[in-house]
Amino acid sequence: MKFLRWFLLVPVALLAILLAIANRQSVTFSLDPFDPVTPALGVTMPLALLVILAMLIGILIGGFASWRQARTKAARRHAPIMPPAPVASAPAQNLPVTQD
Repeated sequence: MKFLRWFLLVPVALLAILLAIANRQSVTFSLDPFDPVTPALGVTMPLALLVILAMLIGILIGGFASWRQARTKAARRHAPIMPPAPVASAPAQNLPVTQD
């Protein structure tokens, strides 16, 4: 499984780096969907920097998700096994009624 991961990860990373190096012109990264010409929230940066930042953010999010999953599995593995709760018995209905 690790071989398959490296077999896919290395070519994808190399392609992203080559894409970043080949596209050095400046682009506007806009978070304003209503005004694409003059966005209220927009940053002009080289496309290479944008691609590398996107890769870095993806790596950080994936690493955090993997860490959380491993931590949850370890907690489940080391959690004490609780005995089952006792079952409450139903009140007896066939007993004779005592009169005082």
